[in-house]
Amino acid sequence: MEDFHQVHFGQINYIIPYKEKVTAQYEQAAKNGEKDVLVSKFEYLNWIHKEDYINIDNFFPEFNSQMPVNALISQFYGFDRLTAIGDDEYIVEIDVDTEGINQYAVIERETGTHIQHIEYDNHIRYTIPKDKLGSYVLDCTENNLDSKILSFRVRYIGGELSNVSLEDLLMKK
Repeated sequence: MEDFHQVHFGQINYIIPYKEKVTAQYEQAAKNGEKDVLVSKFEYLNWIHKEDYINIDNFFPEFNSQMPVNALISQFYGFDRLTAIGDDEYIVEIDVDTEGINQYAVIERETGTHIQHIEYDNHIRYTIPKDKLGSYVLDCTENNLDSKILSFRVRYIGGELSNVSLEDLLMKK
């Protein structure tokens, strides 16, 4: 019986505080009239004994706003889009004229190391650790991507950075 209580106590330490945290984020966003909402993603899924739950992987909002959990929460609160990111991450959003552009990549500025692959879309969205802003950049060395940018913004849960330049986000030729 002791193991049962230890296992469930550990799960309560992560799931209930997370539920309370994101519920407060949903309610504050709804109160503020926000429509494109960022909330905290659940960071402790690997610490939960998944075999104790049915499909627990599907209970938390994700980065992809089209996922069923995100869509249902959005519908309930009246949001247009709900996205879950890490508390220590920024979401970079860049709108581009995509004509003639193929796939993109986020790279590490100094080494050119590939960090993340992004599919073809006119609204590029990716996350980076907060301490990597200016270091992890969108590779614009091909396709003249930098000349096709219509707008950009960098957000975090609860706000948006206003002091970011396009040069902080791009790697040009």
